[in-house]
Order: sequence, then C-alpha cells, then structure tokens
Amino acid sequence: MAKDEILRLLREKGDYVSGEQMAEALGVSRAAIWKQVQALVRDGYEIESHQNKGYKLTGIPDKLYPFEVRYGLQTRLIGSKIVHFNVTGSTHLVARQLAERGIEEGTVVIAETQTRGKGRLGRKWSARQGGIWMTVVLKPKIDPMHAASITLMAAVSVTKALRELGLEAVIKWPNDVLVNGKKICGILTEMSAETDMVNFIILSAGINVNNEVPLDIATTARAELGHKVDRLKLAQSILEELDEDYATLREQGFTPILWNWRRYSDTLGRPVEVTYQGEAIRGIAQDVDDAGSLLVKLADGSVRKIVSGDCIHLRSLKN
Repeated sequence: MAKDEILRLLREKGDYVSGEQMAEALGVSRAAIWKQVQALVRDGYEIESHQNKGYKLTGIPDKLYPFEVRYGLQTRLIGSKIVHFNVTGSTHLVARQLAERGIEEGTVVIAETQTRGKGRLGRKWSARQGGIWMTVVLKPKIDPMHAASITLMAAVSVTKALRELGLEAVIKWPNDVLVNGKKICGILTEMSAETDMVNFIILSAGINVNNEVPLDIATTARAELGHKVDRLKLAQSILEELDEDYATLREQGFTPILWNWRRYSDTLGRPVEVTYQGEAIRGIAQDVDDAGSLLVKLADGSVRKIVSGDCIHLRSLKN
C-alpha cells in the first residue's frame, strides 16, 4: 500500500478521515493505516490524530516529494514519473543511468541536496538544501546537430516560470538565467545519439530559490523577492512551462521557441567576449540561429558563428 493513497484521501477530504474509512477504501487493516500515517509523520507531514475522528492533514513538509509535485500538476508528458532523493551525488548522473536502462521519456529526477552537482565543462555546481535541483529525460526526434535547441528551450521555460513569480528574469547565452545581472539558474544538457538520431537528452536545471549562495556573483528567488518562496509551486510551474514548450518544439519546430528566447535574451545586442576552443572572440552578439549557435559581429564587420563557449557580457569592446 502506497503512502500516496493515504495522502490523496486526506487531501481530498480536507478534514478528519477515520482509520476505518481509509482501511475500507484501501482494502487494508486499520493497523496498516496507522503504520503508514506514522511513516508520513517521519517524512515531515503534519497529521493530527483524534481518537473519535481519525486523521487530518494539517501541514506538508518543504520537500519536493513525487506525490506533492504531481498533485495538481498540469502536464502531458513531463513528470509522468518522478524519482526523488533527499541527498544524491548528481541528479544528472542518476537520470543518465536511468535513460541508458530505457526509462520513459518525461521522467524527472529531483534531489533536495546534491553533493556532486555538475555544471558545464565539468564545473562543480553548488546544490544545497533550499534550491530546485532536477533533471528531465527527453527523447526528441531531432537531428543531433540541433540538440542545443533543448538548452535554449529550457532557458525559456525557466525564465517564464520565474517571471510568473514576479522576477525580471532574462537569459544569458548559452545556458544561464539571470536576475538583476546575477545568475539564478544554470542549465546543462547532455546527449546520447547515433549519426542521424538522438537516443536521449539529459536536461538538468539548478534553480536558486531559498538556498544560500554568494550574493556577489549569484542570487536566489528569496533574496530578490525578500521572502521565502514556495519551492513546490515553482517546481510545478517550471515543469508545466517545460511541458508546454517541449510540445511546441515537437509539433511546431524551434521557430516559436527561438522567438521567445530572443524576447527574453540579455545577450543579443550586447558587446560580448566568448571563449571558444581556447580562442577569445569579441564582438556584438547579433542573433542566435536555428541550431542555437550565437552569431557575433566582429570589428571587421564579419559575423562569426559560435556553437558553444563561455560568454561574458562586456560594457564595451574597448580594452
């Protein structure tokens, strides 16, 4: 018997539910109900127990448990299966292992804390309690050359969710979301592919919500808004935006996603320096093409296409 079934009964009732009623509904003994209720209390749920009335759910923990994330989640694909850890090394690594074993598309791996969070180019990503650290398994039918579109799509999804929260989020190419010039979210994608087809893409996002970060270089939703943020609602919002954007990508292609990316971009029109394959390239960021590459206009008037790299926003191109 799953604890989820008891939670659903308590949620739907919104009041006391007798142990006898739950036992009858689930086809188990009252003793089994009591044991599961105690397990829920250990998980952090606040449940009142009354001898003549039964059990009443009065509070939920600040945890991204699968039941809580799925409860009220309006998605078609993303979040169909959710794997949760209180602590894990890396949700990215776990999701990759699951994908290699054939886990279904849309599976989400979430952790409260990561001990070996991974960023671009193998960099360590701080992932302490209070943030949203999650990875999604996708299996898009796209050319491997266009896999970068998934990164840009995810940036759009996160940006929209943060804006719904009241934050003026913008996108920095290739994989960051900023608020007031500071990083609030990093995105990492990794692909497994054949010559002409994608097997799967592992999409990870780390969002600073209520966690502690060095505020000179990064920020959090809590720091920007001045109050604690409901991580559960934000996680659901991100998954719903991602589900919608992924459906758009599959049904209409990258064009509408790219339109939104340009709309929210903080990189386009700026002087930038991009380090690509050991070379520092300076110029004005003009556009992003259909493959997600950054087009930079150089001092001589030529345009350089940059597939990937570290991008720094400059105040000017003067030394």
